Amino acid sequence: MRILCCSAQLPGHLDWGGYLLTAAELQRRGHPVLWASGAAVREAVVQAGVAFQGLTETGWRWPPPPPLPAPTTPADPVWQAQRAMRALDQWLDEARVADAVAELLAVAKEFRPDVIVTETFVAAAGIVAGCLAVPLVVAGWPAIRPGGGAHATLVPTARGRLDRLLARFGAQGTFWTQSGPPALLSPRLHLTYWSPSWYAGVPLQPQTQHVGGSTAGNKPIDATLPSAEEQPWALITLGTSFNDDPAFFVAAAHAAKSLGCLPIVVLGRSAAAASVEQWAGRLPRTAVVRARVEFDAVLPATAVAIHHGGAGTTHALVTHGVPQIVVPHAADQIHQALGVTRSGVGVHIAAKQVTVDTLAAALATLLPDFSDCRRRAQAVQAEFAALGGAARAADLIELT
Repeated sequence: MRILCCSAQLPGHLDWGGYLLTAAELQRRGHPVLWASGAAVREAVVQAGVAFQGLTETGWRWPPPPPLPAPTTPADPVWQAQRAMRALDQWLDEARVADAVAELLAVAKEFRPDVIVTETFVAAAGIVAGCLAVPLVVAGWPAIRPGGGAHATLVPTARGRLDRLLARFGAQGTFWTQSGPPALLSPRLHLTYWSPSWYAGVPLQPQTQHVGGSTAGNKPIDATLPSAEEQPWALITLGTSFNDDPAFFVAAAHAAKSLGCLPIVVLGRSAAAASVEQWAGRLPRTAVVRARVEFDAVLPATAVAIHHGGAGTTHALVTHGVPQIVVPHAADQIHQALGVTRSGVGVHIAAKQVTVDTLAAALATLLPDFSDCRRRAQAVQAEFAALGGAARAADLIELT
């Protein structure tokens, strides 16, 4: 089986809880696998042992459009509509996607895939699958039953763009939700690296398969950090993309220190950056500041985490059984925050509500050894592990 994998050109779009691991597992089993994306992720893909094809255009706009001014009221309908359109423009700009389809189609015709696997936001992958009449698998988000909601007003705009693209390239097939939030849809298989309890109460379509995930195991704990037995570790991060919020880092670090924890502040960029130096002095003196950490070497000894809700970070915390506070800042992070609250493994706090006091109060409910969130975190960790992870995802792709 020849497998073409696609993603946007950001490191966070490689993962989704196990997408790149799945490609590596398929490669290990002897299937020819080719990963097509922007040059910015080449190194990570190659390090995973997967062949890489660079694209000059993936269809995903990065850097993103300029941020919107603050709404006059939280429920401002005009602002909500602008925000939804901004999100649509980031992954479904018609001209950008057309260029991506032309480039990806040439790659696919040469590679001759038996199946195309993609994350949710590469619209070109669905169109190319329709052009070549090969099965499409979506890795990352489930197939959600159509409905209304704030994004429903975008459906006519999205459908118009998609219909023109499909006609332009002569693509056949149904690869898009018909109503509700516009999204890439596979009629065959949607892989999520989460679990039934993570999506409790969410109306999912039957092609959704949860495969969970587990840790690499047996990694030595980072010996350069102070002992976790003396001070419980509190991991604090905003990931690698939307990580410019000094107030979050400072408030989270002081909240952790106020409860006797060691704040481990992971910046997602160089600690020597000028923009960091401007506020780093406001952190507690005990805080450990790192550009990045290896999760498998830190999370086994971590007591709690305060973070943005990136899919990879959230998934890693679940698979290590770490209770978490999620403060979404952008993109799909709210989806992970909702999963955290649905499954009971942590709490969700809006970015505008973040203060030292609100974070300290939340931490006080998570930290005890027998807290409800810690108990649930351990239960969901076991649920994820039992579902099979990347190996089970590879099994399902082999059956398409």
